[in-house]
Amino acid sequence: MKPSARSDIPPFYVMEVMKAAARRAETHGDVLHLEVGQPSTQAPRRLRAAAGGLLDSDRIGYSEALGVPELRHRIVRHYAEQYGVDLPVERVVMTSGASGAFVLVLLAAFDHGARVGITDPGYAAYRNIIASLGLEAVGIRVGPRNRYVPTPADIEAAGPLDGLVTASPSNPTGTVFTLDEQEALVDACDRLGIRLIADEIYHGITSAGPAPTALAATDRAVVVQSFSKYYSMTGWRLGWLVA
Repeated sequence: MKPSARSDIPPFYVMEVMKAAARRAETHGDVLHLEVGQPSTQAPRRLRAAAGGLLDSDRIGYSEALGVPELRHRIVRHYAEQYGVDLPVERVVMTSGASGAFVLVLLAAFDHGARVGITDPGYAAYRNIIASLGLEAVGIRVGPRNRYVPTPADIEAAGPLDGLVTASPSNPTGTVFTLDEQEALVDACDRLGIRLIADEIYHGITSAGPAPTALAATDRAVVVQSFSKYYSMTGWRLGWLVA
C-alpha cells in the first residue's frame, strides 16, 4: 500500500544519534551523552514523592480536555508571579509535552501549504513537524550580526509568511530575546499578518537574569511551554500552551 506523502520527511537526527549512543553504551560501557537536551538532574524530590503518593491513592484516568483545572489555575498564578502577566485560565491548555503542543498549534492555526518561518540555525525538529503536517518551513537566516534574533527586515525578506516560530532562550544559540526585541517582532508580525508562536521551554535556565515572555509584549502570541527542561521532567511528557 502507498504511504502518505507526509511520512516522506528526514529523521530527526538527534534521535538517531541517541539510538547509536545507547547501542554503544551496551557494548562499550559509559557514554557521555550530549546529543539531547536532557537535564543532568532528576525531577524534584518533592514532586516525585507526591506523584508516587497519587499513584497509590488517587484514581488515575482521563482528565478534562484542556487539562486538570487545578494545574491550569496554578500555571496562571505562575505567570502572574514570575512575569507580572495576567492570563485568563481559558487560555491555558495542557499538552503531551512541547512537541504535542506544536502539533496542536500548527493544526489549529494553519491550513495545508501555509508558510511558517523558523530561524536558521534553530531547533531542527521544527522543520520535521511542520513538513509532516503539509506546511512549508521557511528558513530565516540569523547570526552574530543580529544576535541570532530575527529582525523585522529578516522577516520581510523571507517573503509572505503565515506564521513565525521563535525560541527564547534559543536552541542551539542560547540567545535570550530582550523585551525590545520581542516587541519589534510582535509589531512586524502584526503589520504583516503573521501568527507568532513563541517556544519558551528553556525559561528558567539563564545566567543573566530571567527571560522575558512574549506575553509581556503581546496577548496575541501563542506560547509553548513544558515541564521538561527547568523542572527536569523530560520523560513525563507534560507541557502547556498559552493559546
